[in-house]
Amino acid sequence: MEEKKINKNLEERLRFIELTLRFKGWCSRSDLTRKFDISLPAATRDFREYKDLCPNNLSFNEVEKHYEINLHEFAPHFPINFKTAVGFIRNSTNSKTIGLSEFDSIQSPPRLSEPDLDVLLKITRAILGNTIIETEYLSVDNGFSHKKLAPHSLIDNGLRWHVRAYDYEKYRFADFVLTRFKNVQETKIKVGKNESRSQDNQWNRLVRLELVPHPNPKNVQCPETLMHDYNMEDGVKVVEVRAAVAGYWLRLWNIDCSTDHSLIGKEFHLWLRNSLALYDVNSVFLAPGYKN
Repeated sequence: MEEKKINKNLEERLRFIELTLRFKGWCSRSDLTRKFDISLPAATRDFREYKDLCPNNLSFNEVEKHYEINLHEFAPHFPINFKTAVGFIRNSTNSKTIGLSEFDSIQSPPRLSEPDLDVLLKITRAILGNTIIETEYLSVDNGFSHKKLAPHSLIDNGLRWHVRAYDYEKYRFADFVLTRFKNVQETKIKVGKNESRSQDNQWNRLVRLELVPHPNPKNVQCPETLMHDYNMEDGVKVVEVRAAVAGYWLRLWNIDCSTDHSLIGKEFHLWLRNSLALYDVNSVFLAPGYKN
């Protein structure tokens, strides 16, 4: 039997029903009406649609007047991974619907600074339009300077946002802190091939990182726990990252990058056993313990 085609709006609502069932254990018509601003009859039709798709996933509780998940028979129609699941509950509307308060039940590190939205939008337009921007830029070392840049990517390093761009003054690709842009001027000048992302060697180079439990018992006494934490195979977690951001991630993860695993401290649970992989990586100065 041919599967019924579902339009995108209906699919979004059916996904919401399924995710709410999985997170909360039940879902009601009022959940749908609050989230999507639809009528109660429309919400009833959506539940009927979901019931037709997945008849064994839910059942109606006559007393509570809501649908409940059938845990023993449930088979997701819309598979998700952990990243998608976290994105769902971080959405403020969704978290309120399922009863997870942003301030009580979900905690994320606060941002110490927030980029200007207008600046971000100008930069994304330049990235997507493949055009050059001119801007004032505030540097820790040199204060304000005028920059002509060809931005091609955004980086969230866990602490703040950066823009990866070609710097026409210094003839190189570099990272620029998004909060330090001032008076951004958009242009219609197209980025040349030599200044495009395809020519950013550090961005395009992938670095293979081999992470293992820290060998020093002062840091880690039970390495099996970390093997379980990071789903290691044969005691190793292998991660491939862009050279341009390798230093950011190694710092964020508190990886001991010294050749002799010499960093002592409970924050250093993992050791980079193949530190030679960082050779000629420009962001390596951020990697804890690494020495050329």
